[in-house]
Amino acid sequence: MRTAALLLVGCLVTAPGVAQEAVPEGVPPLATESAPEHVPAVCPNVDPLAAPLPGVADPGLLQRLLKYSQFHVKHRVSGLASYYSSFFHGRKTANGEIFRNNRYSAAHLTLPLGCWVEVKARATGKRLRLRVNDRGPYVKKFAIDLSQAAARYLGVDTARDRYVEFKVIALPGEKPLPEDVDWTLLERTQVSEAISPKG
Repeated sequence: MRTAALLLVGCLVTAPGVAQEAVPEGVPPLATESAPEHVPAVCPNVDPLAAPLPGVADPGLLQRLLKYSQFHVKHRVSGLASYYSSFFHGRKTANGEIFRNNRYSAAHLTLPLGCWVEVKARATGKRLRLRVNDRGPYVKKFAIDLSQAAARYLGVDTARDRYVEFKVIALPGEKPLPEDVDWTLLERTQVSEAISPKG
């Protein structure tokens, strides 16, 4: 009987501030402790875009990096580089501009015309920023077609190793990312998402 009474009282006790039902006659009320004024969330979910990582002064920069990284997944951004022959100098490119072999530009089969990319040559370690204004190359083994000026600067016009990697650094109409941009922000964001509990 005593056990049953205690169970009954346990069911009737509610949180502080909430109206309680009358305790049955003959059953002593149980003492309750007041709840703390603030109980922090045990496992808060963190949105890397809504709540930037510590040290990220510009959340807009992180958003751009995440956006551009999607292009790196969907488009070919590494491989051998080819370069234009002199035959195309002065002709129109796919976006209507006049091609100049003595200026920095590039052609890509699928990236948006007018976007900016940063190309790095494996053989020389050199980097170059240029705009995509044409379509090509149409030979499958090549990933990007460079103007002669760009190929010469990167050293892929004479290097035995013509392998390059490139990243999107601006979409059409956007200003290119800063040259010292920290791409490791993406890795740090992915780590944050991995350890952030879902639900």
